[in-house]
Amino acid sequence: MVKFLVFLGCFFCTQFYVLEAQTAKDYVASGVIKDKTKNCIGAEADYSKAIALDPKYVQAYIYRALTYQCLNDYYASIRDYNIALKLSPTNDELYYGRGWAEQKIEDYKASLKDYDKAIGLNSKNAKYFDSRGEVKYILGDYNGSILDYDKAISINASMASYYYDRGKSEYMLRLFKEALKDYNKALELDPKYVLAYIGRAEAKEKIKDLNGALEDCNRAIALNVNEAYFYLLRGNIKKQLLDNYNALKDYNRAIELDPNYATAYSYRATVKEKMGDSPGAIQDLNKAQALKNKR
Repeated sequence: MVKFLVFLGCFFCTQFYVLEAQTAKDYVASGVIKDKTKNCIGAEADYSKAIALDPKYVQAYIYRALTYQCLNDYYASIRDYNIALKLSPTNDELYYGRGWAEQKIEDYKASLKDYDKAIGLNSKNAKYFDSRGEVKYILGDYNGSILDYDKAISINASMASYYYDRGKSEYMLRLFKEALKDYNKALELDPKYVLAYIGRAEAKEKIKDLNGALEDCNRAIALNVNEAYFYLLRGNIKKQLLDNYNALKDYNRAIELDPNYATAYSYRATVKEKMGDSPGAIQDLNKAQALKNKR
């Protein structure tokens, strides 16, 4: 009995020691494991404990900032990047991370500034240029975005998304042949890149390669059957090919997937009118207008 009590005493002393010996690095390691298992709330708690033990532990702020992004709390993520940057002001990844969070909350001016800073500190990271190009695209600076995508591709020519992104900007500048080349390259690198099929279909439609556009829509829908826009685009192409019956089916499917898709009602109305269903066309036009008025 005495030996048993001694054993218990040693056991509890050991456990107490282990708990007391838990370091900031231990909590970060635990948080990383929880992040990998998608336990973002548990990971955030561990990183917070690490920071409580060591308020100058930069890596803990970085991991917690990323976890806040997992939790869609971008403002909290930015706050952690702010602290981390005070501790490590020449860390390009921190500027990039904060820029990405700012982009998510649509603070594009701040996002561009941070991407500029990240690139100034490290001009060999392709994703920095790609992300800056994306913000420029959002802001309508298509020429500027193309320059950034050019740079990203020069650093890493094997990333399909870089060609797709550049193709989008070229499309907006009505450089349809150039866009087609980039979509082709994206699909060469990734034959299952569904958005590249859609981008290529849009470009082919503009140069009146309607059969080629239809083929690309079919491929995109085979890869993703639940995207309303894919059916809308295919319906538009079929309408131009004078296949009103099947265009109507595609518009019906787009509306089935998204009952609030005002554009789909408008396009369906034009087909119904051509097919002699004037009452149905009027009904769809009224529905489209009602949905637009709700915005």
